[in-house]
Amino acid sequence: MGWRPPVPAVVVDEDNTEWQVVRSWPGESAEEYVLELAAPGRAGVRAAHLRAGQLELLRDGRDRRLPALKLASPLGVVVVHRAHKRAVVRAGGHYLKIFRIRQADEAVDRHARMNELLGAEDFLTPEIVSCSPGSLTLMALPGRSLFELGNDPAVSDAQFDEAWQKWSRAWVRQHSLARTPAHRPTLEALPPQPAAVELENLRRTVNLWLVHARDVPAAQAQAQRTAVRVAAGQTAEKLLLTDPDPLVWSHGDLHDKQIFTADPGAPLGLLDFDQAGRAEAAADLANLAVHLQLRLRQHRLTAERYQAALRHVIATAEELRVTPARFDAYASATRLRLGCLYSFRPQWAALAAEFLIPDGEQPLAAGIAAARVGHTY
Repeated sequence: MGWRPPVPAVVVDEDNTEWQVVRSWPGESAEEYVLELAAPGRAGVRAAHLRAGQLELLRDGRDRRLPALKLASPLGVVVVHRAHKRAVVRAGGHYLKIFRIRQADEAVDRHARMNELLGAEDFLTPEIVSCSPGSLTLMALPGRSLFELGNDPAVSDAQFDEAWQKWSRAWVRQHSLARTPAHRPTLEALPPQPAAVELENLRRTVNLWLVHARDVPAAQAQAQRTAVRVAAGQTAEKLLLTDPDPLVWSHGDLHDKQIFTADPGAPLGLLDFDQAGRAEAAADLANLAVHLQLRLRQHRLTAERYQAALRHVIATAEELRVTPARFDAYASATRLRLGCLYSFRPQWAALAAEFLIPDGEQPLAAGIAAARVGHTY
């Protein structure tokens, strides 16, 4: 599919400053995009809109829909800013997460419940330092992410494999403990996120892609738009027409940048519970597996490390009795969602095209039935 992203890799403001587009998201209307920008020699990121080719920078450290950012930004460096949605400020050993006012209380509640639910012997979680209207301050976790570990040639393949096996054992153990009577009230207080929620998120993402694809020359062919619609329909059938697995605690956005490792004898770290809830175990595990596939395509994992990490994800799915058809359904949804999202990120447009249309590869879930071989707890 000959997709060319409608967002340029570099934009220039009215002062002739060149900004690199770090991330971008499609807006509700055609030719409207939300940008996250960075400039050489400038710390942090800046939010902007691109409307009909015209750049509109938000004031530095300001966002009318995120009023708490005005107080938080002078305390450190803005490292995440999606205009009118969310921002993150790094301030020493703390991270200040900025939300819309009505969403902040929900985020605080989810973080607090996950901190209570997860045992520190397996996962350290960010301590809540304080919360105020529209803002949540968390302690930074020690160590570095499994994403960084996999991208570091100084780390041996054996160390990388050991870190993923440690995650797998911890993940299985914490799901087992969460079913005990002592943890049940905390677990049941998390919001349910059944397959219908996943499907609604996917439909919203695909619909935005279709709105913007109309204005991209390489995507004007009806056959290409039809192919994405067909892929979305097939994924919907997978999600809705096979029996769901039981709901368990769910991170909600699990990928390798959310899992931290420090000293070999120390627990792992797990962060970012903004979307935590109760979902099928397949939702987290398939999301993680497809992100690993993304890292492979981005050349941020070697083929050997990809296979090693994926093997532990699949083995975890087997231990948690995930139905292969459910894993495949959530993996299909994640692939299509990431394909739509990365279509608007100039650096990864060609990669996104691979994710938009099913490529006939063997489903990721194919290895679940044999995963116990060589993987013991």
